[in-house]
Amino acid sequence: MGYLALYRKYRPVDFNSVYGQEEVVTVIKNAIVSGKVSHAYLFCGPRGTGKTTIAKIIARLVNCENLVDGNPCGKCYNCLNYLNSNDIVEIDAASNNGVDEIRELRDKINLVPSNSKYKVYIIDEVHMLTTQAFNALLKTLEEPPSHVIFILATTEPHKIPLTIASRCQKFRFSKIDDKKIVERLREISNLEDITIDDDALYEIARLSDGGMRDAINFLDQLVAYSNDNITIDDVYKVNGSVSYEELYTLLDDVKNNNKVKLIEFVDYLDESGKDINKFVEEMLIFLKDVILYKNANILSSISTKNDYIKLVSDKYNDKDLYDLIESLNGVQNSIKISNHSSIIFMISILKYSDLKFGRVAVNNEKIISREIIKEKNENISQDRENISQDKENISREIKDSSISDDQVELRVNNSLALASKNVLEEFKSKWNSLDDYIDDEEFSVVSGLLKDSNIVVGANKYVILSCNYPSTASRINSNLDVTEKLLERLFGTKVYVVAVDNDRWKGIKNKYIDDLKKGIKYNVKELENNANNKREKSSIDDLIDLVGDSIIEYK
Repeated sequence: MGYLALYRKYRPVDFNSVYGQEEVVTVIKNAIVSGKVSHAYLFCGPRGTGKTTIAKIIARLVNCENLVDGNPCGKCYNCLNYLNSNDIVEIDAASNNGVDEIRELRDKINLVPSNSKYKVYIIDEVHMLTTQAFNALLKTLEEPPSHVIFILATTEPHKIPLTIASRCQKFRFSKIDDKKIVERLREISNLEDITIDDDALYEIARLSDGGMRDAINFLDQLVAYSNDNITIDDVYKVNGSVSYEELYTLLDDVKNNNKVKLIEFVDYLDESGKDINKFVEEMLIFLKDVILYKNANILSSISTKNDYIKLVSDKYNDKDLYDLIESLNGVQNSIKISNHSSIIFMISILKYSDLKFGRVAVNNEKIISREIIKEKNENISQDRENISQDKENISREIKDSSISDDQVELRVNNSLALASKNVLEEFKSKWNSLDDYIDDEEFSVVSGLLKDSNIVVGANKYVILSCNYPSTASRINSNLDVTEKLLERLFGTKVYVVAVDNDRWKGIKNKYIDDLKKGIKYNVKELENNANNKREKSSIDDLIDLVGDSIIEYK
């Protein structure tokens, strides 16, 4: 006989050798022992979790002549010949999914078993049956002969008609715990004289995603690759994944804003044929483990991985980790609709590194620190009256530089009313020149905020910016004097700016498109002069005296 794959060689033949699915095993075992076997079962769950295996064990148990504590005796005729029994019929619904095959099955079920008590039909991937085939099976499934048991298995239970599912006892198979997979792999390794370290076992279990068959198959591949002496490095090579050391190196380069190294790493992924989406997923899992360690002191079962988790946790704070995970999640979404996954990943990681740990971030921290020190010194040197006056002045300055929600709406309206594609393209062409102001003490903070924004509407005297985060939009709108001064230098013309976050911009854009379809036109509304007048409290009081407070609302 030729070589037998490990997953076939070590397929469980009784309930004692099944790993995982304890609830399913307990219910079915008790039913068989008590003689309360159902005429139809529906097994649902991910691949490799034991659906077909348990179906075959049931077929063996119900026909065993001398059960021993709910397990087959292994000595009777049916136990010795169950693999070749004509009374156990396994059907692959993927290739036998037509109504003719089901009608043929329906005609044969009336034939009594040749040597057994029950004739057991195991229909794998039953969701692949056609609608006509399900209809042909329905009546038989509802009232089968007393000597027939149906066991239906599927990975996609939502595709099973309710009329079929309601006639079966339904069991949900869950993913198998990593520790149980490792336990089974270690047992097989001992039986096969395979030397494998614990880190490799846990990495195999993690990569198998709860599927025992996948894990044993992977072990089989590793044996062929490494001649019975398996390490975690072999797992990386055979799986085509990167090591935890390489993950750490990448995150270290991100922290150090080493653009050359980051570009070289992405090129390495591309040239070695690594799946970028799979790599991003590995990064997300690793970062999740770092967060668990930082916040709950929870480590993984892989000692090699834990060493690098601790190193990364010392370099990154929680906010940086959250932002990186959010950025990588966006990469995954973008990759799904693009053929340039490596480019998307490279741009994203460079942008994150630059904004978080590049010159912009460093300058912002310096400026903030300098302002704090200056403010403290002023507070020490001034008396209480001066401090109160300073607070009043600061409050007035902040108010002067910010706009109300109404003004945001008006600026959005005027920008859309005057929107020009040519102006937009002209503004965009000058956007990269923001780098020239990164080291400028007056504009460094604002230029950093603008670099994290996109121009979505350009118009005569108006600009709408879309920002990744609401906080960025709020900070821009709260510093309009400096922002508009910088953009006037950048564009060579005075512009009024309004910033919104991406979600809000999406709603604005959709409404604008709907209005255009309905023939609704946007007209320019008088904005800036009235807005400036609001800043003078005494002028507002005089105006209210003249026209009444029902016309003008001020804050």
